[in-house]
Amino acid sequence: RERERERAERKRRGIFDDIICSLTALLLLQIGEDTRRQTAPTSSSGNAKGYSGSAGEEKALGTLLETKRRKEKAQDRVMMLLFQALSNIISRLTTKNRLVRSHKILISNSCIINPYLTYYFRHSVASMAERRELFVALAHVIEALCTDEDLIEIILGKFSTRKTGLPAIFKTLEKQTALMMGRMKESEVVKKTSREIASDAQFAGELNRVLSAGNLQIRRRLKKIATSSKGDGDEEKSDEKDDEKKQKLALESFYNENCVGMVEIYDDKSPEHVFKKEAKNVKGLSSKLMSRLTREVGAMMNGLPPGIFLRVDSKRMDVMRAMIIGPQGSPYTNGVFFFDIYMPSTYPSVSPKCKIITTGRGSFRFNANLYTNGKVCLSILGTWSGPGWEPRYSTLTQVLLSIQAMILGVEEPIANEPGWEYEVGSKRSKNYNGILQWGTMKWAMLHYLQNGAPQGFDDIVKAHFWNKRDELLKKQIPEWKAAAESAGDSGKGPYYEENKISGTVNDTVKLLTESLKKLKPPNLQEEDDGMCVCVCVCVCVHFAQ
Repeated sequence: RERERERAERKRRGIFDDIICSLTALLLLQIGEDTRRQTAPTSSSGNAKGYSGSAGEEKALGTLLETKRRKEKAQDRVMMLLFQALSNIISRLTTKNRLVRSHKILISNSCIINPYLTYYFRHSVASMAERRELFVALAHVIEALCTDEDLIEIILGKFSTRKTGLPAIFKTLEKQTALMMGRMKESEVVKKTSREIASDAQFAGELNRVLSAGNLQIRRRLKKIATSSKGDGDEEKSDEKDDEKKQKLALESFYNENCVGMVEIYDDKSPEHVFKKEAKNVKGLSSKLMSRLTREVGAMMNGLPPGIFLRVDSKRMDVMRAMIIGPQGSPYTNGVFFFDIYMPSTYPSVSPKCKIITTGRGSFRFNANLYTNGKVCLSILGTWSGPGWEPRYSTLTQVLLSIQAMILGVEEPIANEPGWEYEVGSKRSKNYNGILQWGTMKWAMLHYLQNGAPQGFDDIVKAHFWNKRDELLKKQIPEWKAAAESAGDSGKGPYYEENKISGTVNDTVKLLTESLKKLKPPNLQEEDDGMCVCVCVCVCVHFAQ
């Protein structure tokens, strides 16, 4: 009887297996076909009815947009049902830690899921919230895939170490969803259906819940793969070029993932934020300002230009601090320069407020546009003549780029001072550069290596100087030392008292060299901490104050 019962069970499972495989195959084919139709370019309807003036054009455009929205909504509905069916099949079969083998093979070998998840999740969270039913269904597909060790490979794909891969996209989205969660309590972050999600904050909370858990599983899987690959290669020596390439990729990934972060700036006293008193007078942020800051910071989380890093206060999103690395070819090369930023309550109608805090404690002027009292002269900030702030188009990213390119990226900064442009290429300009190079070594390198960087930037600063250590020790510092000694303490620059070399060049170079040699390799591996699932929730409780 036992044998007969086992035979019947095997037969029943075989039939069930075949049915599930057939259904899954049909679902995958239908998902691929519908997504292809949805992403295919649509032909324009032309101008068959003739020209009817600007009013007619606006009406026609409005009708066209409305038709497009209706089609998109209908397509989203179909895709939502398909993805719901797929997630239900996977999750129900893995409830008891058992997944039909042939069904798993079919999904694992599918070339559809990864590309389409990548396509959909490249949107910003704000645009996803407008199509929340579809993206909730997609999130549940991700959740179902992450519960199985083999199916998680679909998410990793072939591009797990690149910016375009799903793991990198998920990390960025996790940060973006944290910004939208507002005052959600940790107890509210539980699984919900698309009908139960009524607001953008609830949608962000559901997406954040899935992404936090998914990213944790992805990190564990990648760590396991890395460990096994190290074990397999113990017998053979790894090629130095491969090691350098891996280190470069790891560093690039570290920079990308940490270009924007949430830390305590408003209450930090080392150093105290320049605009703290002004921010203190504003009791609460308007919903309009919060919405704009959420979108703008969320967009910057997708990636800032190389050499620019931003930290936003975890309680006051209008209080920020930026770090800009001096571009190559300028007398600020590889130096780290910090700026305090404040977004007024009327932003974006007015420009942000920005001051430099890397001033050698108010003793050294790095540029004609950077005052020792912190003032930054830029037309986009309204502190200099020229094209100003445009509320509809200007952003904080443009401000940071302008500082990087137009101030810190100039090869001969003497050209920035009105009346001194004719000195470009002269010995006086060369001497001025030598003084600025000493100032960069003293205040934009040594100062932060000895005293530590402002909160939230220390790991980035140490990783940067470790990465550039050989270049600095072998080439840049010796060249800059010679230039600074040649410049001397002459008053032939635009600002003698504010561009004065204090002490000796040798002392600065000696201390900087010692500090660089003491640096330890940065830990670029992410900590596999179970608390990571709740980190974003805990950090964002006060965002919407």
